[in-house]
Amino acid sequence: MRNLIFVFFTFALFYSNSTKAQNDTWVAVMIESSFAQTYETFESFPETFIKEQWAKSQYVTDISYGDDEWVVVTSAINYSNQAYYVSKTFPHDWVEKKWKEGFDFTNVTYGGGKWVLIMSKGAGLTSESWAKRSTFAEIKEFIRVKWDEGRDIIDLAYGNGEWVAVLAKGADYHYQTYNWGEYMPYKWINEKYEAGYNMTSITYGEGQWVAVMSQYSQTYEEKYKVLDEIPEDFIDDEWNDYKRIAHIHYNYEKDLGASFDEYYKLGLEAANNSKHELAVHYYTEALKIKPSNAVCYNNRAWSKYLAGQCRGALQDVDKSIQLDPQGYSYHTRGAIYNCLGRCHDAFNDFNTALSVISDPTAEYYGDRGQARACLGNTEEAIKDYDKALAIEPNNSTYKSARAKLKGKLEERQKPTITWDYPYNSFASTTDASYKIKACIHSKSDIADIQIYINGKTFASRGFGVEDDCTESVNQAIKLNPGKNEVEVVVKTAYHTVRSEKRTIEYKTESGGHYHALLIGVQSYDDFSIRDLEKPVADASKLKEVLTSKYTFNENDVHLLKNPTKDDILNKLVYLQDRLGEKDNLLIFYSGHGISENEVGYWLPSDSKKSSRSTWFSNAELRDYVNSIKSRHTLVVADACFSGSIFKGGYRDITEFACEEMGKMTSRRALTSGANTIVPDESVFFKYLIKKLEENNSSCVSAETLYSKIKPAVIYNSPNNQIPQFGVLPQSGDEGGNFIFRTK
Repeated sequence: MRNLIFVFFTFALFYSNSTKAQNDTWVAVMIESSFAQTYETFESFPETFIKEQWAKSQYVTDISYGDDEWVVVTSAINYSNQAYYVSKTFPHDWVEKKWKEGFDFTNVTYGGGKWVLIMSKGAGLTSESWAKRSTFAEIKEFIRVKWDEGRDIIDLAYGNGEWVAVLAKGADYHYQTYNWGEYMPYKWINEKYEAGYNMTSITYGEGQWVAVMSQYSQTYEEKYKVLDEIPEDFIDDEWNDYKRIAHIHYNYEKDLGASFDEYYKLGLEAANNSKHELAVHYYTEALKIKPSNAVCYNNRAWSKYLAGQCRGALQDVDKSIQLDPQGYSYHTRGAIYNCLGRCHDAFNDFNTALSVISDPTAEYYGDRGQARACLGNTEEAIKDYDKALAIEPNNSTYKSARAKLKGKLEERQKPTITWDYPYNSFASTTDASYKIKACIHSKSDIADIQIYINGKTFASRGFGVEDDCTESVNQAIKLNPGKNEVEVVVKTAYHTVRSEKRTIEYKTESGGHYHALLIGVQSYDDFSIRDLEKPVADASKLKEVLTSKYTFNENDVHLLKNPTKDDILNKLVYLQDRLGEKDNLLIFYSGHGISENEVGYWLPSDSKKSSRSTWFSNAELRDYVNSIKSRHTLVVADACFSGSIFKGGYRDITEFACEEMGKMTSRRALTSGANTIVPDESVFFKYLIKKLEENNSSCVSAETLYSKIKPAVIYNSPNNQIPQFGVLPQSGDEGGNFIFRTK
């Protein structure tokens, strides 16, 4: 470890990920400096070392990788904090997060198959921007655009076949320029030194050197050296002359004496060692000598593909096929199309390759299987993987891919069972016969369908096809007194599927069963209709009282919160189908009410103030109440103009004993007011709940409840509202009354 003291403005360390060979070239750049600095090399990524240096307030100012070692430089510069990220893929999300936290890029490099990003606080940069491009031509265009916006290059790196440029405002640069070419630009660099420039960045990629130079607000003396080995003596001499490392770069430089065969062989060796970026470099040098070699284009395409450069790879393989179409080049292009998501093109190329190659490898079938899977042809894809495994029976990749497809195929062939009714998991009835309906979808042939009631099969007369179902269950079943658990079981050659269970309670008591539809509307889609605050809470509170104190089963109380008109109508249709002649129904509405032309309306959540057809009229309500076969129906409306439901006002009903009144059919309504406006903070509801909670009798009629609510509401409402109670006209009332029975 070297501990140094030096003055230093900005610096970077660049090192390409390549294999040392003849004419390997080191570039060292030294600059005037006086900050404390530490320089060290490591075999693995130096996480511990970096954190130790942070503890000493020394921050990473350069990091690079080469010859199987990491090279790290840290300095005591004016950063306030620092973070780094190491990843095989470029960490876009992490960069965005750190930008939001006030960090800026200060270094980016690629090595050891990974991107390394260093971001720092206090770097003095603003308006930072970065880009990753697959070609140098594309990154040059990005740099040009950002230069026009007043930004300068902070760092430039090449790795995994892609360029990354970071530009920002705020750096101490007055002018900036850069130069690129096949060879190290010695003459250009020296000319810029004479003009007062210093080196900002130097790197190598895509077969060319790139040097960036900038003019600072202050001129710094700088020297550089290029040698076949690391210039340690040069570095030591310049340290003694008060200069410190600004840049170190290591890369293979073109050997002008190498032949096509030598480059091609080096490319093969690099590819066989999975050093695909280096292989691309050697194939590129080989093609400069023989630019019409189809095999070399194919091999470079394959290395680019394996390095993740699929778009550049496609250009190479197209050139290979243009020069000399071969089965292997069609396979290469098919693999690249797979990478680009062009599954149909990939499938066509794999077919072509298999048609011309007499002895294909497992890879040909495995890749075509991938393309077929992408196209959704699962069964044929499985057949291709079977062929690949016949050649390579122990290939774990093909085994895994085949297993996943097999699972998807079986899952798609698995039947599904959906209930039409009973739709909910629990239902009740007072009839011994109950009609059930279920729809079955299956891509496989159905071998058997069974209905189970309480675990025992139910003898069926057969099943049929209805609507878009493969087969359907649609028949009446005989219920036992009490709860009946119903289940449909479907069998195919591959699966046995059980439906969700439905519990149907058969109640035999003579008094019938209690149902409730509770509607609370307080939020309206139309902004011109004012939202309310209490209706949903009021409806929920009523449900709690009915189910805890009275004989309303939890599953038979339907609470609609901010329903649309269709929601209300659908639930009324549901009750039409479910209720019998001995049942009792309570309908409660809390929300806006309105009266137009002596017709009263409720306003569902999707009501339009300008469209009366979206309102729910009292006439519609009466029609639905008439169609429900219940013994007693009571409508309780807590809304403005709710009294209009009577069409003529309220009339007193003589009180009878509960049992006597329970024998006769009734269709009654209890409303919060007459044909008037009532307040949002409902006094009516307050006393409705209070009287229901205070009731100590085994039963209380709706009329008795009304007689207790009426005076309390009149005396405590701000506008002396008068609750109403009476018969729903033309609804089949025979003089009975709705009875609330306590548990």
